Amino acid sequence: MTEEMYEQVQLEKLRMSESKKVDEQQSIQMKKLVSNTENNSNHNHEPLFSFDQLLSQIGFGSYQLWIYLIMGLLGVTEGAQITLFTLMIPILKNQWNVPDSLNSLQASFVFVGFLTGSMMSGQFSDRFGRRGPFLYSSFLTCLVTLATILCQDIYQLLFVRGIMGVLVGFFSPCGVTMLSEITQIEVRGRYMSLITLTFSLGQLFGLWVASFFLINFDDGNWRAMTFYCSIPGMLAWILCVLKLQESARFQLLTGKKEESFEIIQQMSKQNNSQFILTDDIKQQLINWANMMNKIAKQKENASIASLFDKDKWFVTCLVWFNWFTLSFIYYGIVMMLPTFLQGLKLGDSYLAVHKLLQLVISSISDIIGAAAASVIIDVKYLGRKNSLVLFFFIQALISAAAYFDDASRFMLWTNFCKFFLSMTFIFSFQYTAEVYSTKIRTTGVGMANGVGRLGGVIMPWICLYLSSFDLLSPFLLFTVISLMTSLTNCFLPYDTLGKEIE
Repeated sequence: MTEEMYEQVQLEKLRMSESKKVDEQQSIQMKKLVSNTENNSNHNHEPLFSFDQLLSQIGFGSYQLWIYLIMGLLGVTEGAQITLFTLMIPILKNQWNVPDSLNSLQASFVFVGFLTGSMMSGQFSDRFGRRGPFLYSSFLTCLVTLATILCQDIYQLLFVRGIMGVLVGFFSPCGVTMLSEITQIEVRGRYMSLITLTFSLGQLFGLWVASFFLINFDDGNWRAMTFYCSIPGMLAWILCVLKLQESARFQLLTGKKEESFEIIQQMSKQNNSQFILTDDIKQQLINWANMMNKIAKQKENASIASLFDKDKWFVTCLVWFNWFTLSFIYYGIVMMLPTFLQGLKLGDSYLAVHKLLQLVISSISDIIGAAAASVIIDVKYLGRKNSLVLFFFIQALISAAAYFDDASRFMLWTNFCKFFLSMTFIFSFQYTAEVYSTKIRTTGVGMANGVGRLGGVIMPWICLYLSSFDLLSPFLLFTVISLMTSLTNCFLPYDTLGKEIE
């Protein structure tokens, strides 16, 4: 029996011992294989201690909380900027006489930037680490956000918005990857889903800031709103400088063993853990890293092509379609909501009194959806795959109701849409972060996120065109693509609930 065969069997044994979600029949077969292999092997091999076992031993404490706070503040900033962008469309139309075509182009510029940044993110962070690219991109994001204040016409704003989109698209996958690599498997789904609440909190923060500077929904001091909405991002960057360290998992898998062990010791100290990193555990971690690298193979090296290896291309295609659908529908609702409300002819007094309140309620529905996802994301018999199938199907039914039901209940159905979209985003993020190995994780998350943003690029043109014939017809399109995505998710080859990430 070869060394490589034995190591592969050892890895499967390790996975089985930590994951309680493995199918019983597969588990029995693998146990037989492990037993036969161990009985027939005459070699003495050292045991393995995986990084997820290490995280479980150290526990969740202040080390992780600081990083979660950083990611949370950046999530607040991103949510606030999306709210600000939506509110600025009618303001700029009034102040600068911006036509609808340029407003659509502005939205497309932002999402093209997201796509570009997400594609670049994996290539940098899977080669050079998580901390450096995240630190520099978050700093530049603060500067570019402030540069928005100096813009004097729509063309300058288009340029700056495009750069901002690149930077936000760049650091977002880095953040998701970092969180997935520092959180133990027992609580990874729940805690990572809670962090997505910060995007919705950011939307509320943006609306709160806007309440001080809006004269009405067609006029207001958007420069002041931009400044105050950038404050959480500035705080996040300061904390990055002070608290953010490189991913110990990444360091270990890229051969920087001593650096990784130093970070692990700091992690244990900050969490007041009783865990002691002995020489024996160090060697077991090195054995684990060597095995991971052998199984991942050297060709799996942060390239987009590696996402389409023979054992990954099908999953990658399905994941990308998920993200595309999510972004198309979510941003279609968010960006078009003022247009829908205006076109429904519910009365000027209704709009004047309730428009801001409706936007607040819409953001709250996102928060409730994220909170609900954090509760059910680790339910044993639901999992990531079944949840995606179910949520997209429900989303299709609600979109159809928004189109066919009476206009007086339009916002009710819209809020239900955002509720389920928020949950689906969380499950998609989680599945994507878990389905790829460490060497290509950020590339996988970044490309999926980028392809999703492509949905936002074409969304304004399609939705505005459809609305010119029938105001709410985009919801019919949302229904069709939600049903299609629900069906395609049935073909995801496996779930990742309880899976130890490689």
